[in-house]
Amino acid sequence: MSKDFYIYGKKPIEEVLARNPGSIRRVYIKDGVKQGSFEKIRSLANAGHVPINGIDDRQITRALEDEVNHQGVIALSKPFEYATLDAWIHSLSMDKKPTVLILDHIQDVSNLGAIIRSATAAGVAGIIVAELNQAPVTSAVYKTSAGTVGKIPLIQVGNINQTLEKLKKAGFWIAGLGIVDDKNKSTDLWKYDFTEPTAVVIGNEGDGLREKTAEHCDTIVSIVMQNEVESLNASVSAALVCYEILRQRKA
Repeated sequence: MSKDFYIYGKKPIEEVLARNPGSIRRVYIKDGVKQGSFEKIRSLANAGHVPINGIDDRQITRALEDEVNHQGVIALSKPFEYATLDAWIHSLSMDKKPTVLILDHIQDVSNLGAIIRSATAAGVAGIIVAELNQAPVTSAVYKTSAGTVGKIPLIQVGNINQTLEKLKKAGFWIAGLGIVDDKNKSTDLWKYDFTEPTAVVIGNEGDGLREKTAEHCDTIVSIVMQNEVESLNASVSAALVCYEILRQRKA
């Protein structure tokens, strides 16, 4: 079961207070800092009726359980609330040719945060993640995403493969991102037509796209590699795909 957790850093906390102050239980600002340094955070917290307390370095370190660049401010957040798949699909306008990313068990919180940031910037309509064997939304995810967590829906599902079939019925084409063997030829990312509603599956950092999941995809797309480089980081790959889709939609 999800638990409360701390968000740290000025930008992530400002973003959450501006967008969803009800998700924050309390803000803690380091004792002795200049009042003007956190004027925006104080203003947003007051407007959202979020209590503010002082805190010292030792208490911050204890709360975060790690040495991070907290910039003198942390916020206690309620458990993250995921969107539900059926409600999200119902809210879509398929005429707008939406894009959704499906993360097939991404386990690094930094990758999750970076993917959320890139997907949000590129206009992706939502991100789908699995309930199990998937990096949760944590303080590190908020920080890596530069405060973009929550700007687009993050949908949690019990079964990725069943979700792909449901997306197909809703009108999405499914493209898996990965390098596959000779019997499953892939399509060059730059040559694939992304102008229809598209769901892109990003595989696990170590194992890539699972075989069963690949079987549920309409096609497999791959990123051209040179100089004997075998693969890219999952978040870098996701960013490349998101912006190729945006490029095609803008063309």
